[in-house]
Amino acid sequence: MESNELKIFRVVAQKGSITKAAQALGYVQSNITARIQQLEAELNTQLFYRQRGMLLTPTGERLLSYAEKIIYLLDEADKAIKDSTDTSGSLAIGVSSNMSSIRLPDLLAKYHKTYPKVDLSLVTDQSYELINKIKHFQLDGAFVKTLWINDDNIEKELVFQEKLVLISHPMYTDIEDICNMPFLMNTKGCPNRIQLEDWLKSKGIYNIRYMEFNDLNSIIEGVMADLGASFVPESSIKEYKKKGLIKSFVIPNKYNVTRAFFIRRKDSLKTNSLSKFMELIELNTPYKKYNTE
Repeated sequence: MESNELKIFRVVAQKGSITKAAQALGYVQSNITARIQQLEAELNTQLFYRQRGMLLTPTGERLLSYAEKIIYLLDEADKAIKDSTDTSGSLAIGVSSNMSSIRLPDLLAKYHKTYPKVDLSLVTDQSYELINKIKHFQLDGAFVKTLWINDDNIEKELVFQEKLVLISHPMYTDIEDICNMPFLMNTKGCPNRIQLEDWLKSKGIYNIRYMEFNDLNSIIEGVMADLGASFVPESSIKEYKKKGLIKSFVIPNKYNVTRAFFIRRKDSLKTNSLSKFMELIELNTPYKKYNTE
C-alpha cells in the first residue's frame, strides 16, 4: 500500500466519483480506476459500492480514517523538516460565508506582502463544513461562527465577540411589526438564526418565515430593498445606519451576542507560517487569545 494510492483513494472518497477525482488530480480516469482496483486487490476487500458514483463500503470508511491520518502525518513531517524562521510553505485557511468581523481579503493581502514565500489558499464554506474539514486534515485553520464546539480534536485559538441587532427598512418603527416580517437569514444551523428563533419563541412567535441568503451583503441589500428584516452583527451595518439606509433595534442581552472562533486541529503542527498568520490576525482585528477571555 503506497501513499500515492491512499491519496487517490481519499480523493475518490471525497468526490464520490472517478470522473471528479480524475479532474481534481489531473489524471486520466482509467488510471484512477486501475489504482483503486489495485488497492482493493491488495487488501482483498471491496472499498466502494459502484452504483451512481463511488460510495464507501464500511471497510472503505475504516480505511479512509487511516488514510487521512497517514497522509496528514507525511505532510506534517515534510512541514516540520522544512519549517524554519524563513516563513514559507503552504497555508490553507477557511472562513465562514457569513463572517463579518474581519476583512479577510485585506489581511491576506497584507500577509502575502509580508511573507511572499507562503502559498496561501482560502476556502469559503458554512461553519459546520469548515469544522469537518479541520477534523479531516483539509485545512490548517478556519474562522467559524458557532454557538459551541464540543470536539476534543479541535483547538479554539482565537475568539471574537460582537453584538447582534435586529434590522429593517428605515420606514418601520414598531419592533412588533418587524417580528412578523419575513427574515433574511443564512441557512438552518446558523448561530445568528438560532438565537433569533430563541428570542422570537420567547415572545410567543413560532411561525417564522425565512428567505435564505448565504451572503451577508446580500442580506443587508435585501433589507434595504424592504424584502424583510434580519438579525446581523452591529458592526456590519454601521455605515448603512449612518446614511439612513437601515434601522436597527436592540434586543435583550440574552439573545444578542455572537462569537466567532479561529480554530485548528489540536494535534496538528503549528507551523511558522500559521503562527505568523495568527499574530497578524491578533494585531489587526478584535480577535484575542481564547484562553485569556
